[in-house]
Amino acid sequence: MKKLFNDSFENWIFDLDNTIYDIKAGLFVKISERITQYIMEVLSFTKEEANLVRSDMYKKYGLTLTGLMREYEIDPDEYLDFIHDVTHPELQYEEQLKLCLNNLSGRKFIYTNASQDHAKKILSAMGIEAEFEKILDIKATHYVPKPDPKSYDIMLKIFGILSNKVESSIFIEDTAKNLKPAKLLGLKTVWMENERNLEDYKNHAEYVDYKYSDLKSFLNDISYSN
Repeated sequence: MKKLFNDSFENWIFDLDNTIYDIKAGLFVKISERITQYIMEVLSFTKEEANLVRSDMYKKYGLTLTGLMREYEIDPDEYLDFIHDVTHPELQYEEQLKLCLNNLSGRKFIYTNASQDHAKKILSAMGIEAEFEKILDIKATHYVPKPDPKSYDIMLKIFGILSNKVESSIFIEDTAKNLKPAKLLGLKTVWMENERNLEDYKNHAEYVDYKYSDLKSFLNDISYSN
């Protein structure tokens, strides 16, 4: 692997959930439970049926929301408000993370399949919201999720990354299949290692340039140019 420096890239693009914070925090488990609860309440399914629907929609469309919109015509805004209505006491102010992000040269962005409100709540709790120039959420991509290639075209346009600047951009994500379209476009890619998406990683390892146990490990491995 080529050594990374704080000025290696002009654009640093970060996924949110299970990337910005450590997947071991268990925060996303609460969101998954809310998704199941939403399906049970809105579609009148049992918990077992709801879990099956949630899993099938994710596998088929890459995002449960997309499947629920297409096959069950649910209200996306209502869904997003419901599933993200959770507290995050496990998150705390991350002074060292803030410093590491601040030391990166170039522009920094959040690119998430979640909502902007959810992203701001997470980043604010960690004290790092000001480190990011823009947040691109699922609403801004017109509910076209990663890993749909059209979502990445929207991302590049909204972040103002011109075609000649794509190769000086890097994308950090916990789901390897979401790195594939970025890699094919010419971005460098970083996978946040986790057991939840290990099989997915094995199927998409060729699209991963770097892998780290968590975001802090990645940032701490970056050297500083003189």
